[in-house]
Amino acid sequence: MNNFKLVVLDLDGTSCESLGDFVDVNIEPIKEVIKKGIRLIFATGRPIKAKFNKIDMFGYQENHSVGIGFNGAVIYDYIKNEEIISFPLDKEKASKVFDLLKLPVNKDCILCAYTTNDDICYITKSLDESIDLKLESSLFEKEAILYNDGMEMFDCYKILVFNANEEFKKQVQEIGLEIAWSPQAKAGEITRKGVNKKLALQYIAEKYKIDQSEIIAMGDGENDVAMLEYVGLSIAPTNACDDAKKAANLISDYSNIEGFVAHELKKYVLNEN
Repeated sequence: MNNFKLVVLDLDGTSCESLGDFVDVNIEPIKEVIKKGIRLIFATGRPIKAKFNKIDMFGYQENHSVGIGFNGAVIYDYIKNEEIISFPLDKEKASKVFDLLKLPVNKDCILCAYTTNDDICYITKSLDESIDLKLESSLFEKEAILYNDGMEMFDCYKILVFNANEEFKKQVQEIGLEIAWSPQAKAGEITRKGVNKKLALQYIAEKYKIDQSEIIAMGDGENDVAMLEYVGLSIAPTNACDDAKKAANLISDYSNIEGFVAHELKKYVLNEN
């Protein structure tokens, strides 16, 4: 019998459809985990406070009161409605990322910056000009602002890049930032150096006196790799990217839309089969 003290679930491509709602069959097993008193945390690249997430359906209580957003850049307390801690990238480096678009090699790149100012999300193309931004806009709590050099830059939780290339990835790393890079999608998620879901989990594990061997995590993307490598048991769905599959201890027989989370929670946490 497994006795995990902490369950960590990614949202997009894992518990949910990509930029969509929770897969229906996952909802009741997740509620059952919380009901059993096992601490459960959603660790996502999404803005953690976005109403679109619908995390409130599970009810906030002591063992389900914390969320990880922006790939570890913020840890949030739902009950107190406040940040526990955050690790944003500073505005100077954020400006340098935006300046990269002035280089001819990056002329087709598109950026979306979630700043630490809740009222401001910067984009570099209009929503009508980019299907990627159009999809991402479902997470915006306020209307995004088309950025220009005359505007004030803020510290950023995360900067998304679409339609990019390997050269852009290297340039971001040279600035001294972290990037979860998807070569297939030609997209990346940029955070402060060293900031990822693993960092946030280490903070939470220390806060609640949980050993990493007592943590089970599920995720599908490049931004889940460090987390999957860190925990005691990590599981990836069949739809996971290659890097996530390599990092995980186990690969499920099911995809996210087939309810992979439900199957694995029943097996390894709820001990139903």
